[in-house]
Order: sequence, then C-alpha cells, then structure tokens
Amino acid sequence: MLLEADTSDSGYLAVAIGGSDGRPDGPLRPAVTAAVPQHARVVRSRGLVSAVYASPPGADPRAEAEAVRAAVAADLADEGVSAGVAGPKAGASGAHFALLQAQHTVALGRALYGEGRTTHFDDLGPYCFVLGQPAADIRAFADRILGPLGRERRHGELVRTLEAYLRAHGSLNEVARDLSLHRNTVRQRLRRIARLTGADLGDPDARLALRLAVLGRDALERLAPSEDDEVQTAPRRRRSVDTR
Repeated sequence: MLLEADTSDSGYLAVAIGGSDGRPDGPLRPAVTAAVPQHARVVRSRGLVSAVYASPPGADPRAEAEAVRAAVAADLADEGVSAGVAGPKAGASGAHFALLQAQHTVALGRALYGEGRTTHFDDLGPYCFVLGQPAADIRAFADRILGPLGRERRHGELVRTLEAYLRAHGSLNEVARDLSLHRNTVRQRLRRIARLTGADLGDPDARLALRLAVLGRDALERLAPSEDDEVQTAPRRRRSVDTR
C-alpha cells in the first residue's frame, strides 16, 4: 500500500465507502477523493473505495468517517452510501490492518444494520474477534474447527442447534425452549455435533473455539461476494512513500 510519509504521533485511519449500486468505478471514486483529506491515499476493491490517512491525535474516527460518508452521499445523491471505519492504528502495518478492518466493516455493517450508515469496526461486537484478517484465514479456521458441520449444507439444523447451545452457555433446557424441541432431541443433535467436529462440548475452551468458528462462517456469508476482493491502488497525483 502507498501512504504519504508521516512523522507525527498520529495514527492511520481507514474509511471504506460503498454506494448502493456496489460499484467502485464511475463517480464513487472521485467523490471519495474529494471528501477525504489531501494527504489521504485512495484505494479501491470491487464494490468499495477506501481512504487511508494520518488522523490527528484526539480525532473522533466515527465523526470523521460520517463526514466523509455524508459528503459522498450528497455528491452522488445516494442515500444508500455506507461507510466502515477502523483505527487509528500506528505504523504501516497498522494502516494495512485498519484498511482490511474498514472494508470488512462496511460490508458487514450493511448486512447487520442496513445501508446509509457509518459503522466502526469496534461496533461489530463479537465479529471483531474473527474479522480484520484475510478471508482465506477466516475460512480455514472455521473449516478446521467445524469440520463437515460447516462445509455441508445438509447439516443446517445441527448448526442452528449448535448456535442455540452456545448462546445458552450449554443449557439443554434453554436450547429445547428456544428451538421448540424435546430435550432428548437436543441431546441427540449435540452428540452428532460432537462427532462431526471432534469437540468436547463440555469444555469451555472448545465451546469458545466453536463460537468463533460459527461467527467467522456467518461473517463470510454476509461479506460475500466481496470477501475475496483484492485491493487495487487508484491513480492519485500525490507525493507518497511505499510503506510496505
């Protein structure tokens, strides 16, 4: 990624913008370029245009991102323009990390909360523990923990039972009430889940791993089809330095 040299104590902020038509070309890119600070570096991926720039200490990242989103929405006359923001984070590696988080945030934020909003990565709750890394790594983790349970659609009812079990912190009675099932049916499903995943459902650490894997799987479904997009650098006539 190319970023302008920064020698201050400020951190890098990343703001990802998506229009309601899901296209980064055409008017979206110049609208974002006009809305962000002059020292920002603008990059694009399929469906999103993002900006990374040094943010002064004490700045409110949500307010900054909302100002960018509102300016772009007004420029394009598109009320569905959405923004995801992450950071500020220190250094070049922090800037790259913030960019990935912001792109995940705008995609998942739209799926969870609807369009026309600004969402900070920290607002994603437990999804924060599985996002902000390459989609391939999230998928590999989910596949490793869930095994056939996560890969085969025919196990949908077992996945729903597992989700209910994890929400209920292992209470059979609560799962049975939540899913309107008999306790014996819940026990049978949990035995099948344990067999397919190889997990000890009585172990809190195993349940935590399963919870993260389920969240990761759900996040990838919500992020599709942009989860595997590659970020491309947009042309920009500004002095910069390679910080990779």
